[in-house]
Amino acid sequence: MRTDQLIPTLLLSISILACAEGGATTGATGQDGAVALAGGAIPLKEAKLNIEHNATDLDTGFQGFVDSEGWQDLEVRAPDGTVVLRFEAQGSLGSLGMTELFFETVEPANADVPLEETLATLPEGRYELVGTAIEDGVPTGLTRGTALLTHTIPAGPELLSPAADATVPTTGLVISWSPVTQTITGKNVKIIAYQLIVEKVAEPPRHMIGKPGSLSMYLPPTVTSIAVPDGFLEPGTDYDWEVLAIEESGNQTLSSSAFQTE
Repeated sequence: MRTDQLIPTLLLSISILACAEGGATTGATGQDGAVALAGGAIPLKEAKLNIEHNATDLDTGFQGFVDSEGWQDLEVRAPDGTVVLRFEAQGSLGSLGMTELFFETVEPANADVPLEETLATLPEGRYELVGTAIEDGVPTGLTRGTALLTHTIPAGPELLSPAADATVPTTGLVISWSPVTQTITGKNVKIIAYQLIVEKVAEPPRHMIGKPGSLSMYLPPTVTSIAVPDGFLEPGTDYDWEVLAIEESGNQTLSSSAFQTE
């Protein structure tokens, strides 16, 4: 049986290239002439590239996010022009086009891969995202955006309450943590937000994106405690929770814990 009978449509192909593997490739830039005729590249609505560090498990990785009116392929280029990541929609999705995309790398344990080696994978600087814009199934030239990556990593929040593995009531629970003022190397840092995530320990529904029994909220940097809404927690249930400290370039560090309800 032919491959195209087994898989009629290849939806999305992804290539990841190490920074050290040579210089820039032309890739999507082959349409520069069309862009010149169109009067310029269509800007991406959002382009972000950040570090996530886990202060509890001591591992580190990279995350990225893209949003646009429509793209068919995208390259992520390091400050020196090297292509480090490529996305391409093919088949029916290639004709339809993509808009939002969130991606995340493997997060190696710092004990196995020293943090300095992980950070060297993507040097600091401005990364250019370039690709083919598409609208109503028709390529419309280039789309382009820039994402700033720094190596400023905030320290993990100290989780204050509830205590690790505590048993708590289903109502009146207040979660708290200490403010973060420094990086993991002891330098001053500007925190712009905290994110609190509380999740019931359970297998998610097979076909659902998301997980029932989950709570996520972004809080101002002045807030270091918050009441869990009554009615959210179920009796006799295990929960994981974490707090992420997010600094001004978007990098974030989480600390995590667990509790159970009465």
